[in-house]
Amino acid sequence: MTALPSFFNNKIPILKQIPIFQGLNWFVLNRISRCVEIVDFNKGDIICQQGAPADAFYALVSGRVYSYSLNPSGHKEDVDFILRGMQFGIVSTLTGENHSRTYEAINDSVVIKINKDSFSQLLKSIPQLAVALSQSLSQRIRKQVTHTKNTQESTIIAVYAPVQGAGASTYATNLALGLKEQTDKRILLFSLSSDMSEDRMDLTHIAGDHHSILNTIIKGALSVDLLSAKFDQQNTTLMSNISQFVSALVNDYNYIVLDLPNEMDDVVMKTLTQADVVHLVSVDNERDLDTTRQVIDKISEQLKERFDAERVQVIISGVKTENRFSPEEIKKILNYDVFLFLPYLQASEFTCKKIIPGFTFVEVEAKSEYAQTIRRLSRQISNVMIGLVLGGGAALGITHIGVIRVLEREGIPIDIVVGSSMGALIGSIWSLGHTADDMEEYGREFENIMGLLNIYDPIVPIAGFVGGEGIRQWLKGKLENKTFHDSKIPIRIVVYDLFHRKEIVVSDGSLVDAVCKSIAIPGVIRPIMEGKQMIIDGGVLNPLPTNVLTQMGVKKIIAVNVLQSPEEVDWSQKKEDENLIKFFDLPFSKHPFKYIGFRLHRIFSKIFTPNIADIIVRTLQATEFVIAEQSAKQADVLIHPDLRGIQWYELNKVNELIKRGEEAAHKALPAIKALVDR
Repeated sequence: MTALPSFFNNKIPILKQIPIFQGLNWFVLNRISRCVEIVDFNKGDIICQQGAPADAFYALVSGRVYSYSLNPSGHKEDVDFILRGMQFGIVSTLTGENHSRTYEAINDSVVIKINKDSFSQLLKSIPQLAVALSQSLSQRIRKQVTHTKNTQESTIIAVYAPVQGAGASTYATNLALGLKEQTDKRILLFSLSSDMSEDRMDLTHIAGDHHSILNTIIKGALSVDLLSAKFDQQNTTLMSNISQFVSALVNDYNYIVLDLPNEMDDVVMKTLTQADVVHLVSVDNERDLDTTRQVIDKISEQLKERFDAERVQVIISGVKTENRFSPEEIKKILNYDVFLFLPYLQASEFTCKKIIPGFTFVEVEAKSEYAQTIRRLSRQISNVMIGLVLGGGAALGITHIGVIRVLEREGIPIDIVVGSSMGALIGSIWSLGHTADDMEEYGREFENIMGLLNIYDPIVPIAGFVGGEGIRQWLKGKLENKTFHDSKIPIRIVVYDLFHRKEIVVSDGSLVDAVCKSIAIPGVIRPIMEGKQMIIDGGVLNPLPTNVLTQMGVKKIIAVNVLQSPEEVDWSQKKEDENLIKFFDLPFSKHPFKYIGFRLHRIFSKIFTPNIADIIVRTLQATEFVIAEQSAKQADVLIHPDLRGIQWYELNKVNELIKRGEEAAHKALPAIKALVDR
């Protein structure tokens, strides 16, 4: 905290920016200004602390502040945001009670402070001020009664590439456009250059004047508003205004994307430390990765204990290099997690368009993988991600293919998939870019007995009846040696560690390994031993893992439960009994082959029914359905296909299973579309 050297005449224009002082004449403002102290707070500074004695009236001139109360365990709760022109600390000042909340600077902030005794005298002697304050308090009381909060209206995203040629400007521009497309909120793209020869507005001329900044913004050239400016790296006076400039537009825009120049200087570093989120765009070669690591270290040094790795994110550009590193190698060089890998942008997938002097826009083809990645990221940033949960159910899980077909046909965007058991298998194949038509073709491999025998590798029934190697080889034919990093749609796979009674959410490594773990039905398929873990089917304890998405903060969840309800099982049993009666009534003279076939089937059924595998799976699915019913409550849209008359082991009924998945998804379409548009 630093007291700013402010002279008497400079305070009146500042006072006029605060609503409760607006409308007062010059003489009254003159009097108030004598009591005003203008204080500068750095990002992360505590302005006033919960429980501290009442000290002053505060009003925010520039920057952002958020307030919160601390519960007995020390966690922040009841968070609210203070934006430019808002006042705080009033109730404590008037009542003399200790502060009930803590106020902390989000950005470097300039605050008006009036000592509580001086403020009380001003209220007594200036009736207009008392009336304005009374109205302000009335509005606050109404908000408390209606539980209305001040939301954080703006998120500042700084995009910076430590080296040229990383495609940072293309990324920043398309991120801004993606945010506009996905949220339809107010977006500002601010392109900053250190080349003073460019035909742009000089930042020094507008940095300290909010109205000048607004007048410089270009509207209509793109779907987002555009501010294009340049600055002189030798101009040291700009540093005193840069913090105020970065946060100047938080009241006017929901998202501000800053496209910064490649050069690292004091202005760029100050801007990076003032942003809410920093995206460091790098190329995957050792030199550029080392440079990126140095930038991370510099930001960490500047922010000290306020450094948050979740807000300083590394983006690996899609720019082609001669020798590409694997994700593991990149992480090792950086010693830092990579937030996003951008797809390579083909020359045919973009065009360069000159929008205004000094600013060229790189327009990306909407159907390109690059554009799809940016759209998915935009939904993630704006907290409108759509997650798909695919539950377990053995052969019944083939219905997921029908659901996916409808989602593809209708263009429903899915940002992340979570799968358990058969849902993990279907989800992993889809995540790599295989379509519903592809998966239907794969499913047809099990329509004949040879297809089933190819995945059946019986073992001595100690840990199971099936070893799982046949299934692994089949999966390798579809998933190859792909890892979670290769997925076009992010995926999480749920497995269960039986030794430690612990759910594990797998998000990296081999997809084949993860799926084999998640489909290891206990007692049927041999569990996978890994270190001191015995890993089995993830569906045993979490057949519909909606909790994985809620814990990730995903707000829009579509869940597909393919487990049969007790009513569906009962209906199937009654239907089977009815069919038995019909077959028993068949006369040998009219249908000799059906007559003989039916009775042979009955003989073998009596020999092998009940069998251990069937007993285990039916028992598991009975309990899993109850668990899935509870998990389904966390979904916004629940799809439950009609699976009456189909058994858990009937992999050969591909047509019927996919058809029922399509029918269920089609019925849910109105709810799904409403969720997407919400």
